[in-house]
Amino acid sequence: MIIVGAGGHALEVYHELLLNNETVSAFFDEINSDKLYVLGLEVKHAFQEILPTTFVLGTGNPSLRKKLYHQFEPRHTVQSIISSSAHISPLGVVLDAGLNIMHGVFIGPEVRIGKGTLINAKSSIHHETVIGEFCEICIGVSIAGRCTIGNEVFIGMGALILPGVTIGDNAIIGAGAVVTKDVSAGVTVKGVPAK
Repeated sequence: MIIVGAGGHALEVYHELLLNNETVSAFFDEINSDKLYVLGLEVKHAFQEILPTTFVLGTGNPSLRKKLYHQFEPRHTVQSIISSSAHISPLGVVLDAGLNIMHGVFIGPEVRIGKGTLINAKSSIHHETVIGEFCEICIGVSIAGRCTIGNEVFIGMGALILPGVTIGDNAIIGAGAVVTKDVSAGVTVKGVPAK
């Protein structure tokens, strides 16, 4: 298995894989060609260097997650990483492929999460929420029940999304924001309440 990405989030993914007794052979990073090894593992820089294998996403940025997923997925098998400390309801939760569900995450009943999405440490996603593809939900985010989050949305650390809010595709929610009403596609909001 390889981790696609070799930066900070990739280190946390590697940690979770080790806790799950998974074997990682290398990291992949086509941007930082000066990085040869990370934690003793080789960093591959050319897509052509990698024989067909299993991969997990190890980057945060939504558009980069999408690009790398589609670059690797035709030749390689995508795997989700789900922390053993995550609490995922057994009631109607649907998880797509290529997810990162990190340490201490809570996912309530009837939640759906689209492919390639990152739910970072200690975030909570409550009942009947739908999250699109290739989103980045940062550390400590709380998403209340019946919310709808579009594709490639970035939600900053510690943000709070109130019940029933819809956030459009490619929106950016600032760290610590309290989102009390719908956010249109492509819009950036921040503050308390978010504007």
